[in-house]
Parts: sequence; C-alpha cells; structure tokens
Amino acid sequence: MSSHYQNVREYPAYDDEENTLEAGQTVENKQKTLLATAKNVVDTEAYHMIRALDKSLLDEALKHSAKMLNQLRTSELSPKHYYDLYMLVFDKMRHLEMFFSEENKRGRRMQDLYEVVQHAGNIVPRLYLLITVGSVYIKSKEAPAKDVLKDLVEMCKGVQHPTRGLFLRNYLSQLSKDKLPDVGSEYEGVGGQVQDSINFIIQNFTETVHLFSRLKNEGPASEREKREKERNELSILVGKSLERLSNLEGVTLEIYRSMVLNKVLEVVVQSNDKMVQQYLMDCIIQVFPDEFHMATLDTFLQSCLDLDQGVDLRAILTSLMDRLSNFIQRRASQGEQHDDYGTNVVETFTKYVDKVLEVYAVELSDNLLINISLLSLSLQAYPERTDYVNRIITGVATHLVDTLINDDQVIKLTKKVLTIPLESYKSILKLLDLDNYNQVLTLLPFEEKRMVARQIVRTAIKHGDKITTVDQVNELFELIKPMLKDEPTNETLAEDDWEDFEEEQNLVARCVHLFDNAETDNLFKIYSAARKHFGQGGVKRIQFTLVPLVFKYLELATRIYQSQITAAATPTLEGEAPAVGGVIKQDKVFQYVMEILEVLANQRPGPALQLYLQSALCADRCDLEKIVYELLSQAFMLYEEEDSKVQLEYLHLIINALQGMKHISEENYNTLSTKTCQYSSKLLRKPDQCRAVLMCSHLFWPMFENKELQNSSKALECLQWSLKIVKSCLSNQQILLFVEILNVYAHHFDKKNDKVTAEYLNGMIDLIFTNIPNLEETEETAAAPINIFYRNTLRHLRLRKDQDGEMYDDVRFTLM
Repeated sequence: MSSHYQNVREYPAYDDEENTLEAGQTVENKQKTLLATAKNVVDTEAYHMIRALDKSLLDEALKHSAKMLNQLRTSELSPKHYYDLYMLVFDKMRHLEMFFSEENKRGRRMQDLYEVVQHAGNIVPRLYLLITVGSVYIKSKEAPAKDVLKDLVEMCKGVQHPTRGLFLRNYLSQLSKDKLPDVGSEYEGVGGQVQDSINFIIQNFTETVHLFSRLKNEGPASEREKREKERNELSILVGKSLERLSNLEGVTLEIYRSMVLNKVLEVVVQSNDKMVQQYLMDCIIQVFPDEFHMATLDTFLQSCLDLDQGVDLRAILTSLMDRLSNFIQRRASQGEQHDDYGTNVVETFTKYVDKVLEVYAVELSDNLLINISLLSLSLQAYPERTDYVNRIITGVATHLVDTLINDDQVIKLTKKVLTIPLESYKSILKLLDLDNYNQVLTLLPFEEKRMVARQIVRTAIKHGDKITTVDQVNELFELIKPMLKDEPTNETLAEDDWEDFEEEQNLVARCVHLFDNAETDNLFKIYSAARKHFGQGGVKRIQFTLVPLVFKYLELATRIYQSQITAAATPTLEGEAPAVGGVIKQDKVFQYVMEILEVLANQRPGPALQLYLQSALCADRCDLEKIVYELLSQAFMLYEEEDSKVQLEYLHLIINALQGMKHISEENYNTLSTKTCQYSSKLLRKPDQCRAVLMCSHLFWPMFENKELQNSSKALECLQWSLKIVKSCLSNQQILLFVEILNVYAHHFDKKNDKVTAEYLNGMIDLIFTNIPNLEETEETAAAPINIFYRNTLRHLRLRKDQDGEMYDDVRFTLM
C-alpha cells in the first residue's frame, strides 16, 4: 500500500445523532438515502474497476473509475455525508494507484498515462485521476516534481464548488506529502528545491482556505448553525497544509521568517472568517517549532490585532504564552539558557496584551487567563525580574478593584494569579516585595483568602526564609490576616472545624521561628510587632500563637544576658569604654513575657503555669531574682486555683523548677520551698499528700545548681513526714507507698545526705518485709507489680553495694 494511504482515518469522525424535530428527521433521512445510493454505485464501479485492473484492461478500468469518481460531483450531500463518501472513494482509489505503480515498473511511461487520464469527460473525475497518476509520475522522476506539482495545483482551480473543491485539494495534499522536494529528499535537485514545495503548499493552502470560507454560505440560512458545526469538524482539512510546511526539513528559521509566516498570516487575516482565523492561528502555534515563535513573536502578535471581531484572542495569546513557557522550562531543566532571539518575550507580550485589553471588550475571566499565562511566562523566562510580576499583579488589581468577586470562575482564576508566584518563588521575601499582591488578595471572599494565606505560611516555613525587619513582619501578617483574625461574619467556629483550625494556628505559630536579626534591639521590635498581631486574634487563637513567642522572648533574654557577660569579660584598651549592648535589657523582655502570661493565664491556666515556671528558670539564669520570685509567685497563685486532680502533677513541676534555681537567695528560697511543702500537705487524697511530701525532700537535697541551699535535715524531715502520712492511708495502699519511700531514701543515701543513714534503709526494708506477705490483690492494688517493684529496688541496692561496698557495709541484705 502506498504510504499516503496510511493513517487516513486521522480525519474527523462525525456523530450520527439525528435531529429530534420531524423536519430534521426528514432531511437526515434524505441525506442517508442519497449517501447509501452513492455508496452502492461506488462499490459496484470499484468492483468492476478492480476486475479490469486484474486483467490489465486499462481503458475499462479508467471508465469504471470515472463512473465511481463521478459520485463526488454531487451537490446534494451535506459536508458531513460527503466526507463519508469521500473516504470510501479514497480507499478504492489506492488500487488504481498501485496499478499505475506496477505499470511504471514494467516500463510504461507515466507521461503517457498522465495525458490519457486528462480525457475524462467531467472535471471532478478527471482531476482525481490526474492527481493519482501525477503522484506516480513524480515518483517515476520522468519529469521534475516541481513541474508536476505546479501543474496539479493549478488545474485544481477548475473545481470551485466549496465542498468538492475542499476535498479535491485535500486529496492532492494527501497524495503528494511524501513526494515534495526537500533538503535530503530524493526529489531535491532536478526535481526542485524546498522553495518549490513551500510555494506549492502555500498555493494549495490559500485555495483551501478560500473554499472552506465559502462553505459557510452553502445551504439555507435556517441551517447555518448546523453547517457551522460541520465546518468546525472539517477544519482539520485546512490545517493539514500547515503541518506539511512544518514537516519540511528545509524550512529553516530564516526561510520561515522570510517566506512562510507572512504569507500564511496574510491568507489567515484576509479570509475574514472567524472560524478559519481561530483554528489556523492555533495551528501555527502548535505545528511550528518554539524557536520559530520566539524569533517571529512580534510579527505573529501584530497579526492578532488584524483578526476579525469575535475571534477569541484570549485563547490564541494564552496558547502561545503557555507553549513558550513550557519551552523555556524544558530548556532550563536541561541546563540550557533560552535564547530570546533579540526579543524580550515578556515585554513583547505585555505590549500586545495591553493593546488587546484596551481595544477589545474582554471578559474578566479571559482577562485573568491572559494574565495568568503572562505571569507563568514571566516567572519562567525571567525569574529574577520581580518588576515584571509586580506589573502584572498591579494590572490585575486595577481590573479587579471596582469588581465584586462572586463568580466561581473569577474567584478560582484570581486565586491562581496569587498562587503562581507563590509556587515559583523560593523566597517569601520576594512575595513581600509585590506592591499590590495584598490588594488582590483582599478582594477574595474570606474562605478563599484564608486558603491562600495558608499556602503562604506553608511556603514560608518550607523554604525557611528569615524575616529580619518589622516591616517584613507587618507585611507577612497582613497577607495572612485571615488566619490571624476572623471577619465579623465568620466569628463562630463549628466543632467539626476545630481540628482544621488547630492545625492552621499551629502553622501561624511556626512563623515565629522565621524571625531573626543580629541586633537584639531589632529582634525585640520584631517579636513585639508579632505580639501585636497575635493579640488581635482573640482568645481561641492566642493559646496557640503566644506560647512559641514566649519561648522566643526567653531565648532573646538569654542572648542579651550572654552578650553582657561576654562584653564584661572582654578586655579593653586603656581609656577605651567597655562595649555596651543594646538598649533593650533582659528585664524589659521579661516584662513583656509576664504580660503575655497574664493573658494566657485567664484562658489556659495549666499551660500558663508551666510557662511561668519555665520563665522563672530562664530569669534565674539571667540573674534576675526579683523577676524569678514574681514569676514563681504567679505560678503558685495559678496552682491554688487548679483542680485537685492535677495539683500533684503541677507540684512535681514546681519542685523541679525550684530545684533548678541557681542565683536565688536563701531567704526567698526558704519562703518558696516552705510554701511548696505546705501545698503538699493540703492535697485532698492521702496517697497524693505522701508522694508530694516525699518529692519535697528533693527541694533540700541534692541541689546541683546551688549547693548553699542544701539542707539535709529538712530533707530528712520530709522523708519522715511522708512516712507518718502513710499511716493515715488505707492498708492496701501502704505497701506501694513504703516501696516508693524506700526508693527516695535510697536516692538520698546514694547522694550522700549525711542525715540519711543505713539505719533508715534497714528500717524501711524491715517494714516492707514484715508487711508484704499480707498484701492482697484488690481493685486498687495489684500485688504482682508491687512485688516486682520491691525486688527491683533491692536488686538496685545490691548493685550499688557491689559498686561501692564500703558505703553500703551497714545496710542489711539478710532479708533479701
């Protein structure tokens, strides 16, 4: 089979749905009848033609082929049904072409056949036969390909009926596509040059466009809509010529610029057919290389302004911008820089986009689509040029500023305008440099603004850009304002949304870790600016956002204190003033911390208590005793207001904080530790009292940070006090408490508390040994775990004896 018959089914397939109206059914039925009759004739004549070919009866075969082709002379079939008939004839004609090829191989001159078929009676069959013989004539090389092609394309002018002429020229294009003179082809040289092929294709293309445009005027006016639909389905026949041009190897950039583009554009513009112009402009974009578009951008865009009113310029512009954007991205991924061919693509597109938006009435959604494509192109071609992005965003803001955005499509596209630079930039700081970004953002409905704000925060956290100025903090928080504060109509929060809200606020809280500055004064101002923004979020937000800010303030206070220590220790030259730190001192920082904690205490007293203790430890490291005492006092006040169920847990935290104090005075420490012991004895449940008092022994021994505060006698008093409390507990609770007390005694003994001697250990061991056999399994007491706990305690004591035998000589292990 000849190559031009391959992939012939690439033509459009038609839908056979019938018009439901009675009149429509009558017309459709008539069309089907006419088509069936014509197909029967084609099949019959093709059968006789093939039989004649098998017998090498050329005259007989040509007679039947002419009768078969005569069916294509009809004017009664619609383009849709004519297409079906054409495809059948096309399939049958391959037999005739194959016969001509065989005849040529047997030595028959194609020039003679070329003259013979010209005697067919009617022009349509004659030209189909002529093209069929002509394709073999070119292949035989008896005559230059350029001459045969020129002769064929000229003679096709004899058919001016739109439908018949359109399909005839398509037949010519299909049979000649592999026989065009081109660089490196077998027909180059004597057969012609690539310029001859270009002239042939463009001439055929021009006539095809004219025929296609005239097709819209065929038939009654009442069927115009149906006819336009059929024309749209046939438009691929027109675009095939452009594909042929793009496939020519000899069409270089220079030839495309000088010989091809201007001629093609002239044909498109002069067609004055909106459908033709829309389709062919898109064909030009799709079939020719991206490099060609880059080099001829101005010419192409200028022609867009000459197209008829009603052509969708948005589709053309966005298609070309998206294609070039992908081209630049592809080159970048391969490590290559795009060649702008002396043209700044963004500047060029901007110039023509401005003209289009100024002259034509462009829908808002189309306006946004154009700017989205221009934005993507700008970020791909010139990612460092934030001024381009800024200009596009400003243009969008200008078109949206007086618009109430309530259309779903416009909302979606506006969000796209905002998210494209967000996805492209690796730095949130570049986003903050866009002047009108927030203006566009504020035009969106609240929920959409919040969605964009979440994406901004995630981007900032992902790339970890440091926010180093108060202005940047204010700009960032202005962008994410929907996450920081509800609008009046969105103050309520459904229970089902709480999980999403919590995740959102945790994202906001993580922004605090982006703040940084080498100068402590500037960093303090940054934190204070953030504090101001967080404070506007209401009680349900500050419990998430203020907590990390407290830790950042504490970190800043420590940093200020350390810088002071370093400055004091740095030697200075004689007469030189010592280094002075920033204006903001650590006590000022703690003042802000206490203000924040006071607010948190009203909403979340439990976490606030923990923060008071953490802040007190930090203040102690900064040698701020007054602040330490104030912070601990506030923690004690919160403790007193807490429920008895959690007081034991908070007492543990208070004891740990007091034990970690380093610079506190003995007087203040005694006051605080005594108060803690009093709290222990006032717990509601006796076992809790016992455990709390037991823990209080650690307030006095050992004191790792400040050994001057150690008091072995008070530690022993706490131990003995806890033992007395055990006697007030139920019998089934006592054994476990005895084992816990033994462990604390062992700890003090191991840490060399001189008041805790081996005699106390022996007494506890005897007490447990005496009572443990009476231990019963109850709902409140699990005997097996207590026994394991006791045995592990004894095993630990024996291990310590093996490690430091002399110290444990007086401890009796006989009962173990």
